[in-house]
Amino acid sequence: MLAYSHVITEKLPRRSRLPLMVLLLLLMMGSAAYAQEPRTITGRVTDDVTKQPIPGVSVSLKGTGAGTATNAEGAFSLKIPAGSNQLLVFSSIGYTSQEVPLTTAAQVNISLKTASSTLSDVVVVGYGTQKRTSLTGAVSVVTAKDLEGKPVTSAVQALQGAAPNLIIQQNATEPGAAININVRGVSTVNNSSPLVLVDGVPGSLDLLNPNDIESISVLKDAASSAIYGSRAANGVILVTTKKGKLNKVPRITYNGMVGAQQPTFLIKPVSGVEYMQLKNEALVNSGQTAQFSPEQIRQQGEKGSEKWWMDEVMRPAALQQNHNLGVTGAVGKVSYLVSGGYMDQNSLYRGPGYGYQRYNARTNLSTQLGKLKLGGNFAYAKQDIREHAYYSDWLISTAIRIPRIYPIKDADGNYFLAPTASNNPLAQLDQGGRRRYNNDSYNYMANAEYALTPHLSAKVVYGADIRVNNMDEFRRSIDYTPYSGSDNQSSRTVNHARSIQDNFQALLNYDRTFNKVHEVKVLLGYATEGWKNKYSQTRRLNVDNMTGDSIAGTETLKGFNDTYDTRIDQWALNSAFGRLNYAFNNRYYFEFNFRYDASSRFAKGNRGAFFPSFSAAWRITDEPFMETVKEKVGDLKLRGSWGQLGNQQIISNYGYMNVYTTVSNMYGFNNLAQPGSSFAVGNPVITWESANSANIGFDLSMLDNRLTISYDYFHKITDNILLQLPAPGLYGATPAFQNAGKVKNQGFELAINYKAKTGAFNHTLGANLADNLNEIVDFKGRTFIQEGDVTYINREGYPISAYYGYEADGFYQNLDDIKNSPKPAFAGQVKPGDIKYVDRNGDGVINNDDRFVMGNPFPRFTFGLNYGVTWKGFDASIFIQGVGKRNVFLRGEGVEAFHNNWDNVYSQHIDRWTPNNPDAGYPRLTIGTESVNNRANSTFWLENAAYARLKNAQLGYTLPASLTNRAKIQKVRVYLTGQNLWTVTGMKNGMDPELTEFNNTLNLNQLGSSTSGRVYPVQKVWAVGLDVNF
Repeated sequence: MLAYSHVITEKLPRRSRLPLMVLLLLLMMGSAAYAQEPRTITGRVTDDVTKQPIPGVSVSLKGTGAGTATNAEGAFSLKIPAGSNQLLVFSSIGYTSQEVPLTTAAQVNISLKTASSTLSDVVVVGYGTQKRTSLTGAVSVVTAKDLEGKPVTSAVQALQGAAPNLIIQQNATEPGAAININVRGVSTVNNSSPLVLVDGVPGSLDLLNPNDIESISVLKDAASSAIYGSRAANGVILVTTKKGKLNKVPRITYNGMVGAQQPTFLIKPVSGVEYMQLKNEALVNSGQTAQFSPEQIRQQGEKGSEKWWMDEVMRPAALQQNHNLGVTGAVGKVSYLVSGGYMDQNSLYRGPGYGYQRYNARTNLSTQLGKLKLGGNFAYAKQDIREHAYYSDWLISTAIRIPRIYPIKDADGNYFLAPTASNNPLAQLDQGGRRRYNNDSYNYMANAEYALTPHLSAKVVYGADIRVNNMDEFRRSIDYTPYSGSDNQSSRTVNHARSIQDNFQALLNYDRTFNKVHEVKVLLGYATEGWKNKYSQTRRLNVDNMTGDSIAGTETLKGFNDTYDTRIDQWALNSAFGRLNYAFNNRYYFEFNFRYDASSRFAKGNRGAFFPSFSAAWRITDEPFMETVKEKVGDLKLRGSWGQLGNQQIISNYGYMNVYTTVSNMYGFNNLAQPGSSFAVGNPVITWESANSANIGFDLSMLDNRLTISYDYFHKITDNILLQLPAPGLYGATPAFQNAGKVKNQGFELAINYKAKTGAFNHTLGANLADNLNEIVDFKGRTFIQEGDVTYINREGYPISAYYGYEADGFYQNLDDIKNSPKPAFAGQVKPGDIKYVDRNGDGVINNDDRFVMGNPFPRFTFGLNYGVTWKGFDASIFIQGVGKRNVFLRGEGVEAFHNNWDNVYSQHIDRWTPNNPDAGYPRLTIGTESVNNRANSTFWLENAAYARLKNAQLGYTLPASLTNRAKIQKVRVYLTGQNLWTVTGMKNGMDPELTEFNNTLNLNQLGSSTSGRVYPVQKVWAVGLDVNF
């Protein structure tokens, strides 16, 4: 009003001005007095739809340090200082913030609207944030709410199925085991891990406390991730942690749950009698003498079956718990978050205290001093993993292959050794020693931003991620008396590693709107990043069997990978980058990103590379000719992008150089170990793997933003993939890597979210579906085949690391069938009941020429479906996740009866071929060399690993505010939650369809044992939880 008083008086006649000016002066004096006098404002905040009170709403006086929060009844009381701003700001997670001007009224009652995932949301992107309405790239967002209440041990587990084409898999499921992450599948034969940044600096999802996460942005296409250049070819995951709220009174939160894990997908053994009968049958079928007499079988039936060894080494249930405590608030203009977390996952293995514990602590600070913004984060994580001293695959291998005619301990309490085993897994767990990982992680970040002008700001960021990892394995010698077994030598291996990855960024941001319709944003930046790892190891034999210390007779192994002093591995990266955003009338959007990287991983002259991207979006429903469509349908935005990305996560940090390694016992001479050296040939002209990515999509919001639909189609070509092409035998060395491969990857993503209200019930429904398929386009005409228990092939025109083998064609049914069918060249003879194969080239012989690409090991048609409902204080939700198509090749003792002359046989083998059961699910039982034909790699062992899993279900109740308010508590919620509760799959052999044999490097020499049954089981978890807000 004061600003316009001169306009009013100028329009009046001169004689009328004086009385009016006096009146205005009195009004100004009154308003000034009103503004300068302190007073107290009270009020109540409710939900706009349910009309229920909202506890914990931040109520602050804009631009000041004055603030409070609503209590359990939604009520607040705030003292307004003299001479302060007269604008109240109401904000709460899940609601749209609202600013309310103060009047002379002493009470302010408002209703907040629920925030919907619409085009107005703010999304974290590379080096900044953008409104979803202006996004031109493909970005998926996972919020803190998506992670809540899930009884998981890491944030990665909670992400499974939460975003389309964010693919989570495991090849080991023991406590503390690493988890594979892929964004939009696999598009290289080398490392396919995405870049993970926590608050803008390198970090790890495995080490984060899930309760500290505010949001996770998954950058999928070139438009959204090209600004990260050489590190972004496999996608980027941006984690934003929770922050303190300025003007917010201290708020204490506790979140905890306690539950039990149970093993799932266990192989089902046969009884002792069934084993004897099936073993006799296999021996006779193989031309050998039956092992068990009818009398022995009768006696076994009278005695009953022994407990299965797998049940003896595994507990039926194990404790899992986590507890988190956080405090947020502000001191003056400094907002803070302080949190601590504890996670404890006991192992299902029997034994002395095996399991995984993680401790987390975090402090996030921020403040603004005029034009200067300051911020800093510090996070600490400690991992304490306690394991047995052996390899799980072999421990479980022994446990699952021992038949139920042998006890795990004899009548005198001695650990029993079965005829086909030289050790006892329970003895290894109880007395075999331990392996312990004691890992510390320190992650910190500091930033300062200064507003040079109203439109231009400068920012500097420094962050570091420090890891200190220690492993101590002490393996004890086990006395198997009166039996004679292995495990008779004690040993100790200790290794230490310390790495630091630090990052410095300098940024300039320009943001200005011209003539209200031309919005221009410019980002320019420079970054330097380095990583250095120091590691050492000692390995000793014949240590003291009680303490693990060296004694007389202790031997220190001197092999290259046994004992070594400090070794160093390192790389560095210097970068310049930028982004230009232009929007016209909030209708047309254009974006250009670039990054120039120079990496130490390549030789001079090849270190630098330029990575650009272009993208555009069009809110077509804002056009005048679409006005009717917008009114009746909703808001539609079309998007498109193209860009180039790079991959520097290659095989070696020194692949461009010849690397020589000294070895103390390179070879033997005169019965003595002699030193020598080995070398790896380098290639000075290798350079980046590069990915050209195109993306088109749309975002649709309908029914007053209650229904949103997002769709993307992508096409990606990864070129210059590093390969070791074969060299002539005369070359005499392992070939160097060279940029020789090209892979295509394409697919789609669909995400749908819907909100509805029926009476007092509020419903939310979300679904996502995605697909990706890779194909080798160019391997310079070479085909790479890796033979083994599973045969993999890399061949042009087919997926990476595809399964390769014969096409099974049922069983030979009789001698005439054998006579009239092609014979396998790799087997001496076949008999009725053996697997028959297709003669694909028609030459009458089954040999390597008849093998074909028979399956793709990577998931396709991944999906997630969630439904939630609230009614008064009750809430319930379910989350279903799965894979629509995937092949998995099963091998080894997990599926083959009497594998390698062992005694393993399971319930699925009862349905074997016999003359009276010609349509059986398993061939005739054989043992030894008689099994050569049936064990060939073929489609018989290939399974469809499609599945749908009830990944999580929750049922909760929030206590009435009338009760909690008496204890000065804002909110109390108790709930029951479950993870991995139920699975629908066609696999009936006890194997979990979710497991994979690959890790993130896709190295065929580092395959896991999950597809052979030698794997720690996936866990079902039931837990009760408690959330309390003070």
